[in-house]
Amino acid sequence: MAPNDLSAVRQPIEHAQGLPNEHYIGGSVFEEEKHAVLFATWAGLAVTSDVPEIGDAKPIDFLGIPLLLVRDRENNVRVFQNSCRHRGMILVSAPKKIDGAIRCPYHSWCYSTAGKLVSTPHVGGAGHNTHDAINKDELGLTELRSHVWFNTVFISVDGKANPFEKVHETLLDRLAEFDKPMYHGGTDSSFDLEVTTNWKLAVENYCES
Repeated sequence: MAPNDLSAVRQPIEHAQGLPNEHYIGGSVFEEEKHAVLFATWAGLAVTSDVPEIGDAKPIDFLGIPLLLVRDRENNVRVFQNSCRHRGMILVSAPKKIDGAIRCPYHSWCYSTAGKLVSTPHVGGAGHNTHDAINKDELGLTELRSHVWFNTVFISVDGKANPFEKVHETLLDRLAEFDKPMYHGGTDSSFDLEVTTNWKLAVENYCES
């Protein structure tokens, strides 16, 4: 069966076959579905308990894109590109508490936890921290569209996905009766499991339960 021939997969369940092997191990297939599925719609990134307190920040690599999960001063969980707008330096390399501002380790440009550029040391020369050509309002951190549902943080990488509530309208209606406040029981109530596999295999394995 050719990699893109899914006719056998679409048969009635008693006759259907699984996806061709290429869909689990093929680099070209993964690149295609990465953009068509994982970037073009809402993808799960993290859980809010990853940043439980105001000022908490956690770097996350999402399919090669360096992202930064932050709980801002208003207690909102936000997702930014984890790179400075000046020279592209990684801003946060390990989970940490942001006590003041998110400071770039290269030239010390500083950003608020809401992503606003607040400081540009020596940008106009030694001792001059401003410059007419630098508009701070236009150089804040690049924020990804995100949505929190059941304490899970979803992101729209390309920013073009329809609103989360529209895309998952049927699912939200079905689970509305469970939409109650959730309480995180601390570090012992969750676990991390790293697997080296195609994303579909992990999903399918879980669905068998």
